[in-house]
Amino acid sequence: MNFSDNTFSLAKALHHINNAKIYFEDVKRDCASSTKDLFNSYIIKCDIIINSIDHKLTPVNRAILKKELADSFMIESINDKLIYLNEAQRNEVETFIDNFIKLNKK
Repeated sequence: MNFSDNTFSLAKALHHINNAKIYFEDVKRDCASSTKDLFNSYIIKCDIIINSIDHKLTPVNRAILKKELADSFMIESINDKLIYLNEAQRNEVETFIDNFIKLNKK
């Protein structure tokens, strides 16, 4: 799957929705039943959004999306680590990633 500007935005949005769903599932575990019902409704809404897009994808793109969402905290985990770097180090990481992407496109 090749990402254009809008498919990249869609992928990012789905990652955020999937992460929100996982957070909602975590929060509801320790809630009273009325609050649990509220978070269940949020989880259902997240599923509706993800599934409505999933049904519009080709089988190949659907498989890619499923794989991406299975590890949607990976990007967040990397971002959490970048906070500890200074600006020069973050620029170095960004350059490394850019070069890595260029090598994989060949």
